[in-house]
Amino acid sequence: MKMAVATRFVTPLTLLLSLALAQAQTLTLEAALAKATAQAPVVAAKAELDDASANLQRVLSDPLLTRPSRVQAEQRAALAQASYERAVVQAQSSIVGAYAQVLEAQVQVRLAQKALEVAARGVEVAQIRQRNGSGTALDVRNAQNRLEEARSNLNRAENGLALARASLRSLVGAFEALAPLPTPPAMPEAGVVRGLLDKNPDVLQARQRVELAQLQVELLDPSYAAQAEIDAARARAEQAVAGAREIERGLALQYDSLFQNLQAAARALSVQQAALANARETLANDKKRLDAGLISQVAYLQTELSFIQAELAVQQALGNYWRAYYSLLAGGR
Repeated sequence: MKMAVATRFVTPLTLLLSLALAQAQTLTLEAALAKATAQAPVVAAKAELDDASANLQRVLSDPLLTRPSRVQAEQRAALAQASYERAVVQAQSSIVGAYAQVLEAQVQVRLAQKALEVAARGVEVAQIRQRNGSGTALDVRNAQNRLEEARSNLNRAENGLALARASLRSLVGAFEALAPLPTPPAMPEAGVVRGLLDKNPDVLQARQRVELAQLQVELLDPSYAAQAEIDAARARAEQAVAGAREIERGLALQYDSLFQNLQAAARALSVQQAALANARETLANDKKRLDAGLISQVAYLQTELSFIQAELAVQQALGNYWRAYYSLLAGGR
């Protein structure tokens, strides 16, 4: 009797522990993104940032500090900060892409499994029709070929899932399962593009070259510098300004393109979500018709297949939106 009582208490506890373990092994996108700081490029960028920051403090504490030394130290620290922030976002962009790919691959496996079920039922139907005289041997062979193709597609889908999981694992470490992608960030305002451009390390570096070149001009005085030297410094400053302008122009076009890609991804997601809602309604209606004997099991299997196809389209559209969002933040790299 005591054994029975113990069993009643141990079983719920075991279930609770199993549930907690499963939840702990389920990786969320937020947790995956948090692992970006462990990526080698981010670690290297952080080391440079720490060194640049320490160097700036040393320079600023120098009683014999000169203006060029201060500007160069400040520029190095600012560039290191911008480079570190970009490295983090680039690592997050890679993680988002790999995370979304696993979720898409999982749906592709489900789709291939359902297609295999449909093809297997197709062979059965073809064989029945041949036996009752309403079909031919050729129909059976065609159905069998479709079945073999469905098996091959499932094998490719399973291999694709394994590769996708391995790719994500190389970025975030071991995991058992993935949580669904959360609701994506809202579409940013067009003005955000300008802010991203201003924070871009390439733009910052180009502007810093302009600042240094103009500083060199300011530091030259006719009382101790030859006019030729002053003119050469001015020419270098003008070249730096022209170079910075060209870099900003090119990157502005790139950011505009990335923003347009994000807008297109948002529209595609909306379209696919509406299509999924329609597919879900069709699936529910066909289930009622199947139960009422108005359609065949084969027809209902086709409806289920169409529904999974719609699910895959939404999963891909959602993943593409997340990819486009982080691609914009990372400047397309």
